Amino acid sequence: MKILCVHNPKAAAAARARRCQGLTLVEMTVTMGIFALVVIGFVYANLFGMRYDELICSKLGASEQSRMSFDKLTGDIRASKMWHIGNGDQTSFTPLPNATNQLGNAVQLNLTTDTNSYIRYYFETNNARLCRMTSAGEYKVIAQNLTNSMYFHAEDYTNRLVTDLQYKYVIVTTMEFCQYQFPKTYVGPGYYYDYYKIQFKVASHCPN
Repeated sequence: MKILCVHNPKAAAAARARRCQGLTLVEMTVTMGIFALVVIGFVYANLFGMRYDELICSKLGASEQSRMSFDKLTGDIRASKMWHIGNGDQTSFTPLPNATNQLGNAVQLNLTTDTNSYIRYYFETNNARLCRMTSAGEYKVIAQNLTNSMYFHAEDYTNRLVTDLQYKYVIVTTMEFCQYQFPKTYVGPGYYYDYYKIQFKVASHCPN
């Protein structure tokens, strides 16, 4: 069986002519309009992705900052053998006496019975931040951009503020953030977050 191919010069010429023809003005306008819509769609998708990425990074940054801060504070309190709530700063500390409300801007922890070796957490109310320092000279800002009243206080098992130092108690503090360091995301009406609050309660694992 043989298949004969017949070459038609006129049809071939017409096909070549059609391939060489350009777009009409209407076709060009429609093509450019569709292309512009596609480009605009990609731009808006990219902007949405960037905003969403910034929001997620803000949440992750806030969660990571609070987690690291409270993990360090929790570990130190649980490991301490002696602890005192009082008022202090980087250079001094005054523990609260017995029969007074255990409420102050600082807490000093001793991991051993040596009172000369200690870890001190204190709130700098002027700078709105929580700091950590040690008797060895270490210093670090644990949390910053706080908006609430910055105090440590002691509670008993009924959540009552204690005054008696003879019994083991729970150390409590609350932190309310207005801004995170990385990225800088403000909290409040019109911003990403309306409110961000962390409350902390922990007791030492060592007996008094």
